[in-house]
Amino acid sequence: MNQKLTGFVYGVDASSMFSQVMSLLQKGLIAVGAFLVVMGIINLSTNIKDGGPGVRNAILEIVGGVMVGAAGAFVTQITI
Repeated sequence: MNQKLTGFVYGVDASSMFSQVMSLLQKGLIAVGAFLVVMGIINLSTNIKDGGPGVRNAILEIVGGVMVGAAGAFVTQITI
């Protein structure tokens, strides 16, 4: 019944927990930014093919994805 759980650290201080949370947040933001860029490229290619007016929105989606990814790259610079 007494099993050791590997990967769990007991007695973690606040600063190391904060850095772990920021590292996880960084990975999430970069993933969301990459997803937005891919979806923007798909929208852009579809709108260019159809000649639709959604080209502007697709470009803005790509730019937004790049900005979210860039914010994710700098999120670990935040310290307490």
